[in-house]
Amino acid sequence: MMDAQAALGFVQNQRTYIEPGVLNKPYPEIKYPRLIPVDTSAPQWAPSVSFYTQDAAGKAKFINGKGDDIPLVNLLRSKYEATVNMAGIGYSFSLEEIGAAQQMGVNLSNDGAEAARFAYERLVDDVAFVGDTTLGTEGLYNTTGITSVAAAGVWATATADAILTDINGILTGIMTSSQGVEWANVVVLPLAEYGAITTRRIGPDTSTTIMEFIKKSNVYTAATGQELVIEGDHRLTNRAVVYRRDPQVVKIHIPMPLTFIPPQARGLQIDVFGMFRFAPIDIRRPGAIRYLTGIAA
Repeated sequence: MMDAQAALGFVQNQRTYIEPGVLNKPYPEIKYPRLIPVDTSAPQWAPSVSFYTQDAAGKAKFINGKGDDIPLVNLLRSKYEATVNMAGIGYSFSLEEIGAAQQMGVNLSNDGAEAARFAYERLVDDVAFVGDTTLGTEGLYNTTGITSVAAAGVWATATADAILTDINGILTGIMTSSQGVEWANVVVLPLAEYGAITTRRIGPDTSTTIMEFIKKSNVYTAATGQELVIEGDHRLTNRAVVYRRDPQVVKIHIPMPLTFIPPQARGLQIDVFGMFRFAPIDIRRPGAIRYLTGIAA
């Protein structure tokens, strides 16, 4: 008969097989690693992280060689303190599972560990993009104070040219309002609008889709030669979010990614608890982010 101590030892040995693969597995449906820079540099137990939003005003001018009227740049900085929150998720094995695996000489299933890892990623993903009401935080998609621009009309009935005009209008708006300092390279759409522009053709006599048309004809690509990233997200309904993916603009702090602690015996099962610590979204340069509203009814 297997006792709790033997079961603990078996599970502990199995962690070297289960956890590395689970913790490194990518999840395509989790968007924040692709769309938001992740910063893990803060100490694991840091109670908070400090960050600054910054804007600069000033213009160089020609001066006399002996002049003392050199203009100075005026830096407008605001300091913010974000609490690092602790969360947890775990999985367990019954003594029956452990005994059967040991008797047959097979590894324990990693299903529980994978489910725990996915639950961790889902929570971080949701907080990053839409915040959390219990914490009183906002996310990339709904931060107060971000400039909103109204679309010319809903995209369901708009022409390809009208949709491109909306996209280029908000891209150029970010550039012109900052005198060319800020620019955007990512557009996130509601899933319905994303699906529509992916499949709708720009006209009956061509196979070119609206998505292909936008990727080829947008002002960001024309100016930089780089591809404009366009994604869809179920958490958006009637607005597009346009921004620059750059840690100088936006990032999320995760001082402690998901970490599983040593297993513990509890009743007729062995529990493996995991913990993680992260802060809400850190928007450093709001001028590089805009919302395009009214693209859906």
